[in-house]
Amino acid sequence: MSFVAREFSSAAELRAHAAAVHARCFNPAVRLAPKPEPIVEEPEIRVFARKLPMWEAGTSSFDAHVVEWRNRMANPPKAYLKDRCRELGIPYTVMIGADRRRNVSDPRQVLMWEIHNKFGLSFPALGRLFGGRDHTTALYSVRKIEALRGAE
Repeated sequence: MSFVAREFSSAAELRAHAAAVHARCFNPAVRLAPKPEPIVEEPEIRVFARKLPMWEAGTSSFDAHVVEWRNRMANPPKAYLKDRCRELGIPYTVMIGADRRRNVSDPRQVLMWEIHNKFGLSFPALGRLFGGRDHTTALYSVRKIEALRGAE
């Protein structure tokens, strides 16, 4: 394989050549899409069948309220956390996520304090509830909010 060295008379000519090579190497050629085949509509076939009742036609859950109640009773702190997130307008996934912005971290600390006082959760359990955080993070949050409330 042999290469030929080119000489350019100006920097603009060099840049134009480099842009052309780049376009040739990295931009795929424009290909026209094949023409679509005409759509042939088939005549509608009418089926005379008995309409099924809604509870037989698809899956429906008559006991959704019971399932929701069991989930709330299984983990009341988590249900309380989800309710408070809804009240604050912060998605639950964001609240337990890794977001460190002040508009998320401050309400998170307040919620940690609320849940610790309301449900008596241990700090490791509180950290697990808030997305697997360390117990020292929960301890710091509770102490910080207690200090702020004491200062008021």
